[in-house]
Amino acid sequence: MRVVFVHGWSVTHLNTYGGLPAALGRLPAAQQLGIDIQHLYLAKYVSFSDEVTVEDIARGMEHAVREEILPHLARGERFACITHSTGGPVVRKWIELFHAANLRRCPLGHLVMLAPANHGSALAQLGKGRLSRLKSFATGVQPGVGVLNWLELGSDQAWELNRDWLDFDCTAARLYVFTLTGQTIERKFYDNLNSYTGEPGSDGVVRAAAANLNYGLLRLDQEGNQLVITDERSAAPSGFGVLPGLAHSGEDIGIMRSVPPNDDGSHPTLHWIMRCLEVGTAAAYRTVCRHLETLTAATQEAEAERTERNLFRVAREFRTSRYCQLIVRLNDDRGTRLDDYEILFTAGPNYSAEDLPPGFFVDRQRNRLNPGKLTYYFDHDVMADWFERDEIGDHFGVKVVARPTEGYAYYTVAEYQGRFSAVQRHFAPNRTMMIDITVRRHVRTGVYQLSQDINLSGRSRQKDKFADQPKGEDLPPDL
Repeated sequence: MRVVFVHGWSVTHLNTYGGLPAALGRLPAAQQLGIDIQHLYLAKYVSFSDEVTVEDIARGMEHAVREEILPHLARGERFACITHSTGGPVVRKWIELFHAANLRRCPLGHLVMLAPANHGSALAQLGKGRLSRLKSFATGVQPGVGVLNWLELGSDQAWELNRDWLDFDCTAARLYVFTLTGQTIERKFYDNLNSYTGEPGSDGVVRAAAANLNYGLLRLDQEGNQLVITDERSAAPSGFGVLPGLAHSGEDIGIMRSVPPNDDGSHPTLHWIMRCLEVGTAAAYRTVCRHLETLTAATQEAEAERTERNLFRVAREFRTSRYCQLIVRLNDDRGTRLDDYEILFTAGPNYSAEDLPPGFFVDRQRNRLNPGKLTYYFDHDVMADWFERDEIGDHFGVKVVARPTEGYAYYTVAEYQGRFSAVQRHFAPNRTMMIDITVRRHVRTGVYQLSQDINLSGRSRQKDKFADQPKGEDLPPDL
């Protein structure tokens, strides 16, 4: 088995891989799979030039695979990729560009992503200058805008890739995809001026929910004053594990760099990479996925108890280390991106924002390039416990107030009033839910009129004639 390591963002030297490639090449279990030093490839791609995009890098990867990998593969043989951070989206974009039509013919058999920013990173919005000073995110260079735009939460590029991946059944195509991440903060890299570097439920750069490829999409369309679910999809089950005691970066606890070159397979990252690479059937894949679920539960429970013991004491019903992420895209039925709006979440029998639990909201970030995209970060366990209360009940809703609300063209309030249990399979711990909302744009008949009054002349008389004209009724829905 030939293995390609694909690094993350703003990397200028190959030592970012740490001792992981050497340790993997020396493991007896790896050598049984045909992995040795001669079969390891260290990718080096440019991500810090402003003009370079994730798609550009994916195209470059295809050329490198054709030149360096495919000529050495035996008939029917596939190679494996181990990625870190942005390397995960790069390889996924490569798969979408060149193998989406027939995944079974993809030469990649295993994709093991370490701390991938599959749904972006909250840090990306800080911009080039500030990010270049964060040791956890960049390595002494000014990051490139093209890749940075992809990484920003709610980016159109990430949305399109994740929407398209909802149609992929990688396991059926014998492409085994795994996500391994941590949620420990490396205090050496903590920035006191930026809370995202110590955000709960993240590894200091990427949220567990943003790394996970178990996610869903919910489409809501406006009918009258109601938002109605018109589409609901989930990604095919994918292996996901939170490894204990690991952060995004760093030589001490970084998920990749902390692996010593002489490790015997006991390091969590190396151990689980081997478990993933050994998978050869769908049954074996499902087994490893279940074991990763057990590991995740144990890791998060242990870290929750440690946080409670070391930092604060709260009631058990509010103790949590599990979070979820919602990415909302708002458009109208004419395809217009909306910039001026409010989105409110509601609960309780009266579907009121006042009935939401205290402490459930962690963060909200608006995409800079597309203001119609909002990313919310919620404490899942606080919400789940809240909706079990009798006085709250299983009531959960979303209200959209888009502007303008009056005039010749306007919007009306649109609201979804449903049940928390109906969306909970998407609104789950360590997961992202994409919510695609379309509201109806209303146009009055008075916006365009015909007149047979040919005696009008001069701008003043026209102004007098039409200044206070009635706005009329709404145009028919087919217009």
